[in-house]
Amino acid sequence: MNYLFLIPLYNDWQSVNLLIKKINLLALKKSRKVEVIILNDASTNKIKISKLGTPNIKSIKIINLKNNVGSQRSISIGLAYLRNYSKRTIITIMDSDGEDDVYKVNEMINHAIKYPNSIITSNRTKRREILIFRILYKFHLIFTYLLTAKWISFGNFTSFNKVNIKKLRKGNSICYAYSASVIKNCTTKSLYAERKKRFYGKSKVSFLGLFIHSLKIISVFSLRVFLFSIFYSLVFYKLYTTFQFKILLVVPLLLFALNILILILKINCNYKVDTKIKYFIKNITSIK
Repeated sequence: MNYLFLIPLYNDWQSVNLLIKKINLLALKKSRKVEVIILNDASTNKIKISKLGTPNIKSIKIINLKNNVGSQRSISIGLAYLRNYSKRTIITIMDSDGEDDVYKVNEMINHAIKYPNSIITSNRTKRREILIFRILYKFHLIFTYLLTAKWISFGNFTSFNKVNIKKLRKGNSICYAYSASVIKNCTTKSLYAERKKRFYGKSKVSFLGLFIHSLKIISVFSLRVFLFSIFYSLVFYKLYTTFQFKILLVVPLLLFALNILILILKINCNYKVDTKIKYFIKNITSIK
């Protein structure tokens, strides 16, 4: 069995070096030899990766992207690159900043081996952001559920057998939001872990970034969102005719605007990485 880590990264070279060392120690405990592929999302900082002191890391490859495309599209490009890898490969996707609980990796890999046709997800039990951000994130979960009937409380941190790549990338939805693509296209098995503190620096996620991320997630379920929007609009219109509160008409208008935003987003993201993967990759560096 091959073990491979796929890590999207933008400028977090100090963090990813520490992450690789931690992965090496975990691999040592299980006598596993692992490969690491870093998806360098057009970082502006100079590449600083060392393989020294990591004997259980067989290889480190850095796929350098020509343009900054965001972590979700980076993952899509990485999975397209891995299509021709051995079927006996367990892929683990992790963020580079240390917020994913690295000590859950072996448990996730074991589950991926046990359930080869499922995606093993790490669902978040606790977050460390400021209170207002945690409240907004909870609102994002509820809002997503009301419009999609899907509770998506995990991010990129997943493990799975390589045979799931085709399902994961079905319909191009992975370019919008990886977690939503997992829920839409695959069977999942859930594990739970708290979101850890970043290794270095502060989180780059802003309130606007959270809104855009939420929009991308629900865009994966655009037809369902449209149907739910019609239902909620009819409900609020009925309430308006009963109580004559004009404020109730705001909800149908907001839902209409939301569906327009989703349509614009889908038009802008309407491309297939399969046919353009060479266009995205600048070069591939091997660290020895």
